[in-house]
Amino acid sequence: MDRGAWLASVLPDKHSLAFVVHIERINGVSSLVQRTIARLCLNKIFGDVFMKVTPQTIKTLCIVEPYVTWGFPNLKSVQELILKRGQAKVKNKVIPLTDNIVIEKHLGKFDVICLEDLIHEIAFPGKNFQVIAGFLHPFQLLVADHTTKNRVGFIKEVGSPS
Repeated sequence: MDRGAWLASVLPDKHSLAFVVHIERINGVSSLVQRTIARLCLNKIFGDVFMKVTPQTIKTLCIVEPYVTWGFPNLKSVQELILKRGQAKVKNKVIPLTDNIVIEKHLGKFDVICLEDLIHEIAFPGKNFQVIAGFLHPFQLLVADHTTKNRVGFIKEVGSPS
């Protein structure tokens, strides 16, 4: 039994959401890994996305595991991340999630009319999770420069923040 199948079989039922962070450069890796990273919308170092946990996504994460880290966020973490760093993709433009009118206009047909509804739909994935997660622009975590450099000033193995 490979690791992906084993992991999919032992996952508890309560974990249905994963938070995936791109932590390592992908220069010189196979095209499968590059395509998978691009399909996950993790094109930048320290870029992050929410994913619904299924056996297929577990296998996908196993393909890119050396280049990403992932875990199961709780409601408070999801709420803080969306409130602080949440942005939406609307017609190839990135706009901050400061106004409920934008959310209602684009996600109203899925009964998501405000920021709290959006947070609830992301934290507890349902049938419209893919559409709602696709509405969100991938998050970009800010990492202090001193954490990516060693004592001499060279960039560590984790990658570059840009």
